[in-house]
Amino acid sequence: MLKTITAHALSATHSSDMYLPTDTPDISLDPQDWQVLRQQGHRMLDDMFDYIQHIRERPVWQPIPIEVRQAFCEPLPTQPVSLEHAHVRFMTQVLPYAVGNTHPAFMGWVHGGGTPVGMLAEMLAAGLNANLGGRDQMPLEVERQIGLWMRDLFGFPETAAGLFVTGSSTANLMGVLVARTKALGVSSRTSGVAEQPQLIAYAANSAHGCITKAMDMCGLGTQALRLVPVNELGQMDVSALSKMIVADRAAGLHPFFVAGTAGTVNIGAIDPLDQIALVARQQDLWFHVDGALGALGMMSPDVAPKLKGIELADSIALDFHKWGQVPYDAGYFLVRNGADQLDAFASPAAYLARHSRGLAAGSPWPCDFGPDLSRSFRALKTWFTFVCHGTEKLGAVISHSCALAQYMKQRIEATPALELMAPVDLNIVCYRFHSDNANEINDEIVVLLHESGIAVPSSSTVNGHTVIRAALVNHRTVAADVDALLDTTLAFGHALTSATKPLIKNLPKAPMNSSHPPLMGLAKLMRMAFEGQSLMPLAETLKARAERDASDANALMDLSTALQLHGLRDVGLATLSVALQTQRVYELPALQSPALRLLAIMGPGDLMANAPLPFLFENADISLTMLYLLPGEPMPACLPEHDVAFIAISDASQTHALLGQLATEVDTWPKPVLVRPKGILRTSRENAYALLKDAPGVYVPPTAQASRQALEEFCSGISALSDVLAGGAFPLIIRPLDSHAGHGLEKVDTVQALSCYLAASQETDFFIASFVDYSGPDGLFRKYRVVLIDGVPFAGHMGVSSHWMIHYLNAGMVDSAVKRAEEEAFMRDFDTGFALRQRTGLQSVYERFGLDYLVMDCAETSNGDLFVFEVDAGAVVHSMDPPDMFPYKVPAMQKVFDAFRAMLQRAAAGQLPR
Repeated sequence: MLKTITAHALSATHSSDMYLPTDTPDISLDPQDWQVLRQQGHRMLDDMFDYIQHIRERPVWQPIPIEVRQAFCEPLPTQPVSLEHAHVRFMTQVLPYAVGNTHPAFMGWVHGGGTPVGMLAEMLAAGLNANLGGRDQMPLEVERQIGLWMRDLFGFPETAAGLFVTGSSTANLMGVLVARTKALGVSSRTSGVAEQPQLIAYAANSAHGCITKAMDMCGLGTQALRLVPVNELGQMDVSALSKMIVADRAAGLHPFFVAGTAGTVNIGAIDPLDQIALVARQQDLWFHVDGALGALGMMSPDVAPKLKGIELADSIALDFHKWGQVPYDAGYFLVRNGADQLDAFASPAAYLARHSRGLAAGSPWPCDFGPDLSRSFRALKTWFTFVCHGTEKLGAVISHSCALAQYMKQRIEATPALELMAPVDLNIVCYRFHSDNANEINDEIVVLLHESGIAVPSSSTVNGHTVIRAALVNHRTVAADVDALLDTTLAFGHALTSATKPLIKNLPKAPMNSSHPPLMGLAKLMRMAFEGQSLMPLAETLKARAERDASDANALMDLSTALQLHGLRDVGLATLSVALQTQRVYELPALQSPALRLLAIMGPGDLMANAPLPFLFENADISLTMLYLLPGEPMPACLPEHDVAFIAISDASQTHALLGQLATEVDTWPKPVLVRPKGILRTSRENAYALLKDAPGVYVPPTAQASRQALEEFCSGISALSDVLAGGAFPLIIRPLDSHAGHGLEKVDTVQALSCYLAASQETDFFIASFVDYSGPDGLFRKYRVVLIDGVPFAGHMGVSSHWMIHYLNAGMVDSAVKRAEEEAFMRDFDTGFALRQRTGLQSVYERFGLDYLVMDCAETSNGDLFVFEVDAGAVVHSMDPPDMFPYKVPAMQKVFDAFRAMLQRAAAGQLPR
């Protein structure tokens, strides 16, 4: 039968009068190159992860420049642009100017902060593109699962039903509509309400305005909503409610609905829900709870007792996107008896026409429980949030936000210049700055706070007074964010009240980004690049920041670093020059209260020009101030505050003058100085050879600096090799002067090979040295990075390769478990292995250079000597390798970091020789 039907269908498609559209390969909206899409998609995902991870480094909010607004007044596009181009526009023109509720210092309105888990779930839901209006599909079972959870959370019976909506404004409207149908009967859906007795609803005068709007939208009129007075705590006066109901019944009206609030929008008060429920039962009213702000407090053991009576409600409106931290939007309507909800919204004809099998099965459908037929899969991000975090963790977030509110209350009460303006029951704090013009001053303070980018509260009114209102909802918010809000409030308040008396509104605003986002710094940016993230979207954001505010030197400095890490060295150095013209001092504050303040003296140059100190104390209690100096300019008369100074400038031809100048400055430095300039100057390749060539336990091959002319004369037979490299012999290794990381480094075996190398190079000066075969019996080369801290050696890393020129990133350590096992043994047994074998040579290196901190790359010769390739105080020592693949590095590198911190502490205490 099936074959017959198919054959008939196929024959029909070949009918001569059948029109067949011409298929073209590009008519689909799917990409032609899925690999390109994958790469761009991963880049976009990483950018959003970066945005969330580093949200503290951004202003909470910033004004939208006029040119950015105008960019979105363009005509409807007829031709496509690349996804990459659209993404760049998002990163530079949309993302920086969002409302800011992901930021921990956003406290303006009751907005949740969202989570990375919820973001990923939203991506999955968008890819699935399911319409949850109905049909027999698994996404509806996910939504029904949320309904079961909410039924249990609020203690509702098995008859309960729920529905995802955009937000509580819609859920509150649905509460009124279901109550209206319940009061008037299902027939009122066709006959209307005009001929019915006038329905009267009740809510506290502190209730959200959407209750009034709901009365308007459902045709009952706003005058049919009685606003009940509140007590001194901002809660509905239940006695007044009872009297109003009695009076309305006596006037021939029909009371039908009362809304209690679980967390009022202005001050976070909770109406006495159990008392309202009792009145509603006695008076035969539908009892609805607006729980947009506080209903999910049922997950918190601290808040749940305050919600007593919510389990008696006929319906509840709540928002998962507030305290539930689900990304917008995810509102929810929960009703005690699902049959009441069906009566209000189901279309009987459609309901009865559905099937018991196939995709049209599964009645009733969500479209029978609410107004929408087309609905997104909001349940998925909510489900992910609950299963990936659990109610205990979500409840702890709620409890913490309430604890922060109590901390804020205590700080306000302890500060004479501030005044608490309302009780603090949940997570909302209303306060103001004391002033003769309190309303105008506090209104202006809120605007200045927004424009500063430091914190975003909102302004509101309590008992006729303008107040600053902080809603603590974001799970990222900590006490330091509360402190920043209050401290900045005081600063702006004092500045405004000390001004002359003209109109407050005419006072100058705080400059945009007067407190620039903090410096990201080399360590953070290099870690991003090391992990394979593209830095160019970030570079676009930094560039936009700098163009908006020419004084934002942090943006310029980070932009310079990002460009260089991306391989754009010359552009990056040009950007660095602009940054240093703008500002010479840069701060990387400690992530916790600093125990020590370190001042690094830096010089201009590429990423190898200065010791990358931040790698040595990431996430530690050390604050770093970087002071950049230029050759020939005097030392600043006033140095930044510090406990210890560290000369971070590496040796290079362009830094010799600056190091020489500093060599005389450090003798009169007011604080201890580590890594002195004279020692740094000894680390050049030719100086290191001169120092170490006769050092006990050390081997260094003959090394010299040579000009192009001298080398060409040797190649031409005019001079001998001994004239350019005393004691040298082929094979040789050669590299350009001041080169790093193997750039331009080659091994030449003959005079002809050297001549070819010179012909291919544009450089004028080089280092040459005799090549040493340091391979082991197995033919593999092993290079070690060793860190000397106050003379004590520590393992940095080990590279194993079949090629003599080893760099850790090209040694294949990631691809070889055998090599990693050897490095693990090297690092684990370093003190009793390598360091013990090479103790004589290591001590020689420390004594000859006399530096408190020194990094060297080395190997072991066949006769057991320490073969030193290079010594440098500026080499990178890091812990960026993925710990799942390199678990042994974490404890080894922590030893380095602890030793470095201990050295700084000893120096600050005057326990190191000066």
